[in-house]
Amino acid sequence: MGQNEQKQSFGRRVLIFLVSIFAVIGLLSMFLCAINPYISPDYFVWTSFFGLAYWPILFFNLLILLVLILLKSKKTWLYTIMALVIAVPGFLKSFSVKKELIEDGNIKIMSYNTAHFNDITDKQRNSNSVKADVIEIINGLNPDVVCFQECGGFSKKALASFSDKINCKYYVNELSGILILSKYPLEDDAFTEKFNDACTFGTVKLVDAGGLGKFYVECVHLKSYCLTNDEIEYIHDAKHYIDDSDTKGKSLISKLKYGFKERTEDTKFIMENMPENGLPIIVCGDFNDTPMSYTYHQMRKAGMSDAFLQVGHGFGKTYCGELPLLRIDYFWHSENIIPMTFTRLKKKLSDHYPIIMTFNVTH
Repeated sequence: MGQNEQKQSFGRRVLIFLVSIFAVIGLLSMFLCAINPYISPDYFVWTSFFGLAYWPILFFNLLILLVLILLKSKKTWLYTIMALVIAVPGFLKSFSVKKELIEDGNIKIMSYNTAHFNDITDKQRNSNSVKADVIEIINGLNPDVVCFQECGGFSKKALASFSDKINCKYYVNELSGILILSKYPLEDDAFTEKFNDACTFGTVKLVDAGGLGKFYVECVHLKSYCLTNDEIEYIHDAKHYIDDSDTKGKSLISKLKYGFKERTEDTKFIMENMPENGLPIIVCGDFNDTPMSYTYHQMRKAGMSDAFLQVGHGFGKTYCGELPLLRIDYFWHSENIIPMTFTRLKKKLSDHYPIIMTFNVTH
């Protein structure tokens, strides 16, 4: 073997060794991501960071596998193959291969985090201008029930005018930032009164859709991370890890930890306060957590179904800000709600996309 061949062989072995280290890191990261749904942030919060980063971790492992294939290092493929096998359950919760049904349901509901009617594409626009666009969107979709999160405060006169413009006669704005509007009457009973009296992150009402059935609509907004634009930039810019690690980095980690723990308490409240009368229920809104989170697992454990997985398709990304591929807005439903279609409207006004579901009610 010549000197050049020896150098190439040595360089290749060193490269394979370094890539193999990254492969082990990718495997461990995917393992922590996979176990996160079963670990409460109250007991151990650090796996939650890995659950939040499912897609980057998955793509990282795919990239490592590709590099190892190019290096023809079959002995080290095992690490990434194991990581990809571990990733399968998360993929099945995060990506829907099922197509929407052709037939619409009898009732249509829309959920939208409006970000206080701020246009993320044009910061100079005022909220009234954005509200006009939202009204146009709603009238184009013609939903029977509309659930807003982060909609800010409405005066009685402004709310009456808004509801009239979207042809929703009934509305409730008992909790700041949470708004339910409906074409059908919104009623109260023992369950709604108990929930609303104690809850700080959502509102529930009984919708009477006449011959189409009665069902509860619970509109919630679980604790957000409250990240600033600078902190989101920090996530994308590796330079900040060196230049600014003592300021934005610590603030970012603290906010993420706080959000994980607060949403655990919010979800526990939802689980412990489900209707006992057997009536159907839809829990919708901004959960600020991904399908690889403890929050998501607890909702499924409570017997609720994720409508997107049943009749949606693709990645279902609902957050359209700087952080990639986050599906954090949901329609959860009980077994006597039959989802027929799920749509994510790719309209960039807020930092969230509106989501729409049509469904039928069974008893």
